[in-house]
Amino acid sequence: MKRSRLAALSVFVAIVLSACTSAAVQAPSADRPAKSDSAALSSSQPSPPAASAAAPSSAPSGSPAVVLSEWKVTAPSTMKASIVTLGITNRGVGQHELLVFKSDLVPSAYPLDSSGDIQEDASQVNLVSDGENIDSGGSQSRTVDLSTPGTYLFVCNIPGHFHQGMYSVVTVTP
Repeated sequence: MKRSRLAALSVFVAIVLSACTSAAVQAPSADRPAKSDSAALSSSQPSPPAASAAAPSSAPSGSPAVVLSEWKVTAPSTMKASIVTLGITNRGVGQHELLVFKSDLVPSAYPLDSSGDIQEDASQVNLVSDGENIDSGGSQSRTVDLSTPGTYLFVCNIPGHFHQGMYSVVTVTP
């Protein structure tokens, strides 16, 4: 008797978790609509969430990989100055985006709006690239001009994400 109750409970929990995961993945972001990047080549290639943490990137082999997850942007800490094609993968449970800024400011000195998100059009920073938002489990290949050496900030600026520490500083060398 106890085994059948446990089995029924396990099936119920699996169904509920599956429904919650599907709803979270498919729900559009009400806070921020998807944006396109006219300055950089961008193509959104969402794929269904995979059972494993690895999601394929559509970037050519050898391209720098950028991984987005809850409150973290994982990117190479240094790159050679060039025009690069980034392979961007969202391994998080929610929708994320990748913006690339060039500025000599430390992240804590970036200009913020009243909600604590980066002011994307502020004069102290240069928005180099902004592409489509990426759903959980999705990936995107984006060409970004990093031909000017200096300090870049790779960040998810969906409301509240920068404040949670979802950024990475990248140094571009000559």
